[in-house]
Amino acid sequence: MNDIEALEHLKKSDKFRVIERLNFPERYWQGVPATARIGLVLDVEATGLDTLRDKIIELGFVAFEYDALTGLVYRILHNYGGFEDPGKPLTDIIKKITGISDDMLAGQRLDDDEINAWLQKADIVIAHNAAYDRQMLERRLPMACEANWACTMFDINWADEDVSSLKLDYIAYRLGYFFDGHRAVNDAQATLHLLTKPLPVSDKKAMVALLTSARDTSRRFFAEYAPFEKKDVLRERGYRWLPGFCYGEPGNQKKGVWSRAVGQEQIEDEERWLGEVVYMQKAARFSYKEITARERYSLREFEAD
Repeated sequence: MNDIEALEHLKKSDKFRVIERLNFPERYWQGVPATARIGLVLDVEATGLDTLRDKIIELGFVAFEYDALTGLVYRILHNYGGFEDPGKPLTDIIKKITGISDDMLAGQRLDDDEINAWLQKADIVIAHNAAYDRQMLERRLPMACEANWACTMFDINWADEDVSSLKLDYIAYRLGYFFDGHRAVNDAQATLHLLTKPLPVSDKKAMVALLTSARDTSRRFFAEYAPFEKKDVLRERGYRWLPGFCYGEPGNQKKGVWSRAVGQEQIEDEERWLGEVVYMQKAARFSYKEITARERYSLREFEAD
């Protein structure tokens, strides 16, 4: 019995689940897309989790061609992986998490020209936890500010697809494959691979679900002047505290606000909830800003206009 026959035999049994090692291809779909676009799946590793202070130590990306209408992925256009010396030794925990040593980084620098060239070409930049990758990259390469971004962690409703963890390796397992981690380009390839898969419950192509979310204009609410005693109900509703947000008249500004982003279909309900529950039928003094893929996951999403 060869590997293929053994695989088919095990698939017929309800006693086993078979997953395959990712063998990253040069092409996923044959032919030429009717509405061709270029995507970039990107992953960064850094000296820590603080997007305002920590430094990128590795960046990897995969550029690919896809069809904007069908979400089908066609050719792989380019792979890039590079290191950058942060100028100080890594902590032991970062070495353990990333598998990167100080010797690997010594004297290394990312290729700004190569990365910027593909950022300019890309119609969309995708990352798994894009809020981290985007904010890290925008500090390092301002060109990233101009891109449209999407997130495989949060722009696909994994809970509805009966996927209980948002970790990339677990999602890959649920979609039937595993991959060798540690290197940023490997994680980028694994992220692109999941976008070619059907989702477990809806059977919708993951790339289609991602693009649908990315194209949506969401609205981020800022519950300005919210009564202090409403902090718990705001938190339960999904609002997060933004300590650096400033609002109010010059000379009488306040700092810190509760904020939440919702999709278009939730806007009317959210405004009603704020008026009735938070402001208790008094003048609702919240503000908001419209968010597209150009701002989403950037620090600019959380700033007052």
